[in-house]
Order: sequence, then C-alpha cells, then structure tokens
Amino acid sequence: MAVRHEDLNPEGRDRQRSLDRSWAAAQVALSDPEFRARLQRSIDRLNRSDARPMSGEEFLAQTEPLPE
Repeated sequence: MAVRHEDLNPEGRDRQRSLDRSWAAAQVALSDPEFRARLQRSIDRLNRSDARPMSGEEFLAQTEPLPE
C-alpha cells in the first residue's frame, strides 16, 4: 500500500523529497543520448568482465575509514 506524502512524518517527507529529486535528475540524465550511451558502454563492459563481485566484508576491508 502506497503512503501519501502528507501522511509521512517530517523526516519521511524530507526523505521522499530527496528521492523525488533524485528520480527527476536521473530522468533528465537518461534523456541525454551521450550520457545514456556512456552508461550503456559501462554496463556492457561490466557484463563482459570476468571479475567476481566483492562481498561487503571484502569491500570494507579495502576501504579506508572516514577521518573523525
């Protein structure tokens, strides 16, 4: 069941507005033929790759912690 925006709490409304902006930006980007072609080339390159996906633990082990 979909929740109406006005039924969300303030934090939920902020999050939904952010999601809406992100979706709108993605739609604009994907309507650009050059961007879409570059994205498709990247997807094709990944699909042809023999690399195996990293687990979350492997990724975190190779990631520097954020400075505090």
